[in-house]
Amino acid sequence: MTARVVTDAAELAAVHAELLVPAFPPEELVTADELVQAVDAGSCEVLLLEDAEGPLAVAVGDRFTEAGVVLLSYVATRPGARSGGHGGRLLDAALDRWRGWTGPCLVLAEVEDPGRHEASPERGDPVARLRFYARRGARRLDLPYVQPALRPGAVRVPDLLLLCLHAAPELRRGPDAVDGRAVRAFLERLFTDGEGRLPTDPQGRALLAAAGERVAALPIGPAPAA
Repeated sequence: MTARVVTDAAELAAVHAELLVPAFPPEELVTADELVQAVDAGSCEVLLLEDAEGPLAVAVGDRFTEAGVVLLSYVATRPGARSGGHGGRLLDAALDRWRGWTGPCLVLAEVEDPGRHEASPERGDPVARLRFYARRGARRLDLPYVQPALRPGAVRVPDLLLLCLHAAPELRRGPDAVDGRAVRAFLERLFTDGEGRLPTDPQGRALLAAAGERVAALPIGPAPAA
């Protein structure tokens, strides 16, 4: 079973409906049209695993070239097929592709803080999801992370963790930290793309201020205090 890149608009819409919508709440999820537009622009890549029943697992990566960051925006497996190792195989394939997508880069991922989110049949288990990333060497960035709104008028998503799945040697700052300038550039782009401007409120300003010259990359565990 080999992952393939999806670019066709109709197929992207089907993957969005069948795999992403069941796995993510609306405030965390781009629309199908937004996904198609990002793929067409070349700033987003969608990798898909399939079986005889159709779409099985999907990974969506967004490229922030000027920041040297690739964001693993979504990983989802078809309801009823979770815990079969499909997400892990797909993530490994995605990381192989995306480590060099922007040149030397950080590969980051947003995940729910298991201390703030409960497991559910629809959305999965945040504790198991964090273990999934920990097995692949992910580290938690020491930030009071909140996902900026995805579009003007939408809401931010609190109680998330920002993980580092890969750091190129050029962007490491010792064994337990990464280049804070790259992280800040990425965060600024998220805010301006989604909310139309850099934040002026205490929550958003605190997040940007925490991205100094270096950002600690900690073993996965409890979230930092806000």
